[in-house]
Amino acid sequence: MTAAYELFLREVDAQGRERADGFSLGNLRHLTPEEHLQVLATLTRLLSEREERAPVALALLAPTPATVTLLREALPLPWKPGARREYFDLEVASALGVLTGEPLALDLLEDTVARSQDQWAKGIATEGLRRASPSSDASARLARLIRTRPRESMLLDAAEMLMTRHGLWAYDLARQDERLTLLRALTEDDDAARDEALGRILAAPVKPWP
Repeated sequence: MTAAYELFLREVDAQGRERADGFSLGNLRHLTPEEHLQVLATLTRLLSEREERAPVALALLAPTPATVTLLREALPLPWKPGARREYFDLEVASALGVLTGEPLALDLLEDTVARSQDQWAKGIATEGLRRASPSSDASARLARLIRTRPRESMLLDAAEMLMTRHGLWAYDLARQDERLTLLRALTEDDDAARDEALGRILAAPVKPWP
């Protein structure tokens, strides 16, 4: 048994904060072929049980047409206005965004950022837009959220996710000053400075996730 598989088994049964942290996604790259099949079966079962940690992990482990089919079966799209959106639904939309850039899934994520009062849900949604396929319009959606200025905390999150999506990572010390300047322009009240900053960020290529 590899250390990667042993960690996955521990995380399946985790409780409390460790469970809320989800699966260690990078860990899934270090499984043996036999362990890969076991983890795939477990994640497929968890998806059927509406386990919110399963969708993105499954998309990363097995980015296949079969996984896309399972995800689409798990999430009724288009989303009905007024229907209650659970964290699981947002995670499935995020996984579909990663694999396909599904516009209806991204609609759900964008609407959650714009309208939901649930901060955890908003966090899942902004992260989902950041991770979405480079061929999708997720960057334009994040830019639109920044322009329409949602609640202050989510404006900051949307700006952070857009910059990260285009390669301006928080841990890149060499570009820290540039990043802070752009972040300030995106979140303050100067519309011209904001639009100039958006133009600079959107001109850079999207960095595929993961």
